[in-house]
This record gives sequence, structure tokens and C-alpha cells, in this order.
Amino acid sequence: MAWSVAVAGKGGTGKTTLAALLVRALREAGVRPVLAVDADPNSSLAEALGVEPGTPLARIREAGARPEGSPEGGIGRGRAIEDEIQRAVVEAEGFDLVTMGRGEGPRCYCYVNTLLRQALDGLAKNYAAVVVDNEAGMEHLSRRTTNDVDVLLVVTDATRPAVRAAGRIAELSRELPVRIARRAVVVNRVPAAGVGRDLEEVLSGLGLERLPDVPQDDAVERRGAEGKDVFGLEAGVPALAAVRRLLDVLQAVPAAAARCRKGGV
Repeated sequence: MAWSVAVAGKGGTGKTTLAALLVRALREAGVRPVLAVDADPNSSLAEALGVEPGTPLARIREAGARPEGSPEGGIGRGRAIEDEIQRAVVEAEGFDLVTMGRGEGPRCYCYVNTLLRQALDGLAKNYAAVVVDNEAGMEHLSRRTTNDVDVLLVVTDATRPAVRAAGRIAELSRELPVRIARRAVVVNRVPAAGVGRDLEEVLSGLGLERLPDVPQDDAVERRGAEGKDVFGLEAGVPALAAVRRLLDVLQAVPAAAARCRKGGV
């Protein structure tokens, strides 16, 4: 099975950029291929990775939930959805991208969500690692339309509102019908002065594993503001170096690389 990390956090904390940096760091460490899943309705992970988004799986879900024109139930319908998902995968060098799209409408999606989950489970087996960029409410995890995860990585910045939001996300995650093996928090965009003692106390009360901070990085901010991808960043920029350290702490690289070698990926 692929090593999987779900990234979640309050909007504006740099969550999507951090997810993209994780994909780059994994790829550079030889953990290939990586499946990037954009599960945020804003669908900006593709831009951060420098690719065009494919067909959103929400569109496949909507079509599968309509009785008119949809395949019959059972094996035929499941295969049809699996084929649609395969066509929705955007292939790139060392990683692929799947875009989930907007949330659910008023229809009943239980059956089609089950088919989506089964198809995504099968797809994930082809990868050494999976990185999921979630919205703060983690709808796709709550609906269980994505895989169980090895690490829930909650992203915050060095502000009280973002840290409080991180705490709410952590609480919500414990109510989800998903196996989450490990919960951790990372403080992103940390200024040179550091997080500060008061905020450290709040962070320590979240009940989450504390990972190395990711510093404020003007080069990363400039590329994001210009709509450019993370692969154009110089190899030694501070934020990317911090993400590499973060992966080392999670022991994601050696574990995923071992599975990669064993599976011959």
C-alpha cells in the first residue's frame, strides 16, 4: 500500500503550497510515483504543481448519481467509474494528479461514493506515496471518498486564529470514519522571530505531534503570487529544506522508498 498523508488547514496558511512542496520533496528523494489528490474545492494544487487539472471526480460522481444515461448497477457501473477515473488522472514527471472538485449536491451519493472509493483505492496501489490536499472541513475524508491515511498533517501559521482552526480540525478528524494512524501539526510561514512562547503553549495543548516549523520564504511567496509552480524554486530555498526535514521526521521517505523498491515501482 502507498504511504499516504492528508494535508488540512485554515485557508491562507499556505496549505496547498506545502502539499505541493511535499510532492516535490518526495519526488526528489526517489519516492516515485507520487499521487497528488486535490480534495479542496478551490482546486489550486494543479497550479502549484505546474500542470493542468483533469476532469474533476465530482463530475464523474454527479453523472454516476443520475439514473438517466448512467450504467447499470453492479460490475458494469463500477468498471465505468473506474475507467472515468483513469482518464481523469493527469500524468507528469514523477507524479500524477487527481482533482476531486466541488462538494456534493442534494442527491444521494452513497452508492457512487462507494464505487469512487473502491476505484481510488485500486488507483493508489500503483503509487509509492499519496498526498491529499484537503479543505478545512475535510469533506472527502468525512464522506470517505478517499483512502485511509497514515498521517494527517494539520497546517497552521503563527497566528492564534489559524492555531485555533488547527485544533478544530484535529477534533473533527477524530470523528471521521477513516483510519488515521498519526496526527501532526506544522507551523508554516514562521517569521524570523519564531512562534513565540504564548503560541507554543497553545500548540502544545492541541494533542498533536509537533513537526519542524517551515519558515517564511519570500521566494515561495513570490512564485505563488505569480501563479508559478514549486518546481521552479531553487533547491536550497529555506521552505523546501524545512519540508525535507519534515519528511525525515515522519520517516516517510525511507518507508515509502522501501516499499517502492520492493514493489519494483
